[in-house]
Amino acid sequence: MENLLLQVAPAEEIQEKLEKVFETLFGQNSSERIYYEATDTAYIVDTGNDDVRTEGMSYGMMIALQLDKPKMFSRLWNWVKRYMTVPKGHENEGYFIWSCARDGSPNSDGAAPDGEEYFAATLLLAEQKWKIKAYGDEARALLHAMVHKGEKEDGYPMFEPDNTYIKFVAQLHITDPSYHLPHFYKLYAKYGNPEDADFFLKAEEESRKFWLKSADAKTGLTPEYADYEGKPYDIDGHWTFFSDAYRTVANIGLDYVWEKKDIGQSQIALNIQKFFKPYLENGEEIPVFKINGEALTKEEQNAQDFPPLKVHHPVGLWATLAQASLVTIDFDKDLALKYLNYFWNLEPRKGKYRYYDNLLYFFALLALSGNYRKGW
Repeated sequence: MENLLLQVAPAEEIQEKLEKVFETLFGQNSSERIYYEATDTAYIVDTGNDDVRTEGMSYGMMIALQLDKPKMFSRLWNWVKRYMTVPKGHENEGYFIWSCARDGSPNSDGAAPDGEEYFAATLLLAEQKWKIKAYGDEARALLHAMVHKGEKEDGYPMFEPDNTYIKFVAQLHITDPSYHLPHFYKLYAKYGNPEDADFFLKAEEESRKFWLKSADAKTGLTPEYADYEGKPYDIDGHWTFFSDAYRTVANIGLDYVWEKKDIGQSQIALNIQKFFKPYLENGEEIPVFKINGEALTKEEQNAQDFPPLKVHHPVGLWATLAQASLVTIDFDKDLALKYLNYFWNLEPRKGKYRYYDNLLYFFALLALSGNYRKGW
């Protein structure tokens, strides 16, 4: 991958920033860390909710993989298997509990497919990188459940059998645009279970098409949750362009540089960077938007007063918008450079809500510096 940050900073400063931010988030002596080690395990805490999530654990494993830190990877995966494995006999057997307390006690018996998607991808890549077959076998067992669960046993698959869409949760027939990861499905087809290769190659194609269905044609904004037609789907207020949805354009960016298959999703990246350009330039606080670009009003909030009227994770949002430059650099270099410059001068978030913002920030830093790879 090309190091786009060389457009705005020298190589040695980019490497220094990468190391500094890693130490801030994962160093055991850092006051802003989100990563905690024990003897043979480690966990990443969602500091805003004081829990451990499959989302964060799988993100941490991907970061460990990309930076060639096998011990960190192993510790995180050990914690996942020890505490997050759904018990045998449960309808979610084969998946992982999406939220646990720091001591490993479960907060739920449900699973969140975005965590499983990252677990499968990181394990398959770890098998290739470190030549540890057990990782690949664990990924293939997980992928089998994600595709075939419910055929001969209780439970539900995480991929919709008919249209191949990843579900928001296995039990519901809705999706989350930010869960669509065609660049991962290509890995599943190549390194996963041979009998499911065609399914995942279809999922790769259909997920790019779904981005086009779910993104507003003018703004490029996608909802947090969506029905299978791409229209916003409201569960507890999650129908706007809010926290989950920030990841969609970051995924579009990584997919673009990994696979170089453009069926029109490049326009989504252009549109969303153009939409937020005024806020980039004037520094105004960003409201929560409906996908058509209208700001959410107080009257449109639900009884739980959610979502808030202002962006809750601004650093995460700006990071994903910068990651869109992986695409837009080929179509509007001046626009892409504006976001690269802004991101370079953006500091990681501090305080209670640093977890989500800073993981998105670090992924953007990896991708834009050419360090987010699918092979070695």
